[in-house]
Amino acid sequence: MAHAALTSCGWNVGQGDIRDRNISNATLAYLDSIHDVEYVGLADTHDLENGNFQAVVIYNVTDSTGRKKEHNARVTTNHDGSEILTWEDLDSEVLSDTKQKISDKMEEKGINLDGSLIDALIELKNQTR
Repeated sequence: MAHAALTSCGWNVGQGDIRDRNISNATLAYLDSIHDVEYVGLADTHDLENGNFQAVVIYNVTDSTGRKKEHNARVTTNHDGSEILTWEDLDSEVLSDTKQKISDKMEEKGINLDGSLIDALIELKNQTR
């Protein structure tokens, strides 16, 4: 399941294509040990001064009742993303926080936007990759 979700979310746009693909493959290898995991994507990506690369990996884990829970990890990789050097689980929910900020901004403008529409937009973006 993790493999299908990860490969379907290919990051194929821009100069970081190879690195993003490498990070996706390295993440898949790391997440393969977790049952019912779905890779969502990357956030807060940046190069480090020592030549390594760091990103926040967003993934969902489905519990025994079928409910998905967002998980995030700060991941440091080598310069081309092919090897994970460190994996630090985070307590934050990057995607949920972002969805809430978008909903709040839209509500300020008088547009009632629920999270399901944002989820649908994310799914549509993943399908076009």
